[in-house]
Amino acid sequence: MVAAVVALGTFDGVHLGHQAVVRRAVVEGRRLGLSSVAATFHPHPRSVVRPGTEPALLTPIGVRRELLLGLGVDEVVTIPFTRELSLKTPEEFVREVLVGELDAAGVVVGENFRFGRGAVGDVEALRRLMDGFGGRVWSVGVLEAGGEVSSTRIRRAVAEGRVEEAARLLGRPFTLRGKVVEGDRRGRTIGFPTANLIPEAGVVVPGRGVYAGEAVVGRERFGACINVGIAPTFGRGVPRVEAYILDFDRDIYGWEIDVYFTHRLREEKKFGGVEELVAQLEQDVRQAREIAAARNKS
Repeated sequence: MVAAVVALGTFDGVHLGHQAVVRRAVVEGRRLGLSSVAATFHPHPRSVVRPGTEPALLTPIGVRRELLLGLGVDEVVTIPFTRELSLKTPEEFVREVLVGELDAAGVVVGENFRFGRGAVGDVEALRRLMDGFGGRVWSVGVLEAGGEVSSTRIRRAVAEGRVEEAARLLGRPFTLRGKVVEGDRRGRTIGFPTANLIPEAGVVVPGRGVYAGEAVVGRERFGACINVGIAPTFGRGVPRVEAYILDFDRDIYGWEIDVYFTHRLREEKKFGGVEELVAQLEQDVRQAREIAAARNKS
């Protein structure tokens, strides 16, 4: 690997703060005539340091790589976060990983970045250690009206159904990627066939409710009305993600699709019967259409 400016972090969610870090690496790399690399830890460090306390992920590693590449870096490198890596001192991490493996001539991190065994290393320690190898360090912080932009804050917003807030902090709508599987086909019998989505294991799923958004099938994008929940009217009991894709009638069982959550329409509720449910679904779909139409005009 040629000498590079490395954007370093877990980058779960690739939110606005992460984007600022990565874009700074691209800018500094171009200024210095070096390549730019986004280096992301996987699995989440807490799954190794404190197993069982790791958070649900905003972005599985495949999606994360796509998003990072979309920010203009020359390469994305996944650093396997192992027990051995967690035990390295800050000095060992810089010497063996940053300089030895990544050939880092410069490193860009968030202002609260910690590293090394016991997370004893901070930005100043990183700057001092990289200086010993003739390298440079830049730190980047991002705040918005509600406070610091963080993956923890976004996970909480998504889990509570506050997808508009999550979108503001991510810089894009929250997205679930998953395989379409066969459901109970009940939606088709009442005029609302849905794509039943199985998200990747260990990811955050929006709180139970009905949402407006989009579905990306192959290279095509459609408006969507999405239900996350247990279908209490029918007593299903098992949570599912079901997307009614607007103006769409194809067999996509087995396909992997992306579902974007842009607006929360309402909470999930139990209806007195099928007729009452259908009336509410018609209203939900009208709202989803209006939101999709407004988005397409903007």
